[in-house]
Amino acid sequence: MGYGRSRRGNAAARFWYWAAAGLCCRSMRILTFTLMLLASTVTLAATIYKWVDEKGVTHYSDQPHESAKKVEVTSAQTYTAAPVPPTAPTRPAQAAASYGLCEIFSPQNDEVFFNTQSVTARVRLEPELQAGHRLAVAIDGKRASDSSSGTDFTLTPVYRGTHTVVAVVEDSKTGQTVCTTPSITFHVRQPSDVAPNRANRPGF
Repeated sequence: MGYGRSRRGNAAARFWYWAAAGLCCRSMRILTFTLMLLASTVTLAATIYKWVDEKGVTHYSDQPHESAKKVEVTSAQTYTAAPVPPTAPTRPAQAAASYGLCEIFSPQNDEVFFNTQSVTARVRLEPELQAGHRLAVAIDGKRASDSSSGTDFTLTPVYRGTHTVVAVVEDSKTGQTVCTTPSITFHVRQPSDVAPNRANRPGF
């Protein structure tokens, strides 16, 4: 009986010993982890020595020097910039209004005019001339007239010979070309003192 109680007593003693030892180990681990966290949050500082020599030149060193003063320099602080929000995609500039049809229908190509000093150029646009646009006409490469409403232009004076006419739709503010008509060639025949009758017929 005494021997059995002795064995049970020894077993209980061993249990409490190992339980206490295990608790101690866990406590040590927790304490060590806490100290590591605290150490990581401490700002490290370095000691720099500053002094001025006899020539008035200021020196800095990490080694002590006579008549030097200690300057506490903290470690560089880091800064994390906030993420830049994504910018909305920019919309392309609205394209200028386009024209499905842009042509000179009068005069017709290679048309001949007799005994005249003026010719009317007529432009056809589909859709019609838009607000903010102007229509300009050039004869023989020289700008003759422009309009912000009408599509008929009187070209004068028009001399004897062969001429070309072209029309351009432009943006009134920027001058940007919106559409250009195909070039039209026409001819003017005038009578002359040398050949008054022959001038009434096309020579081609």
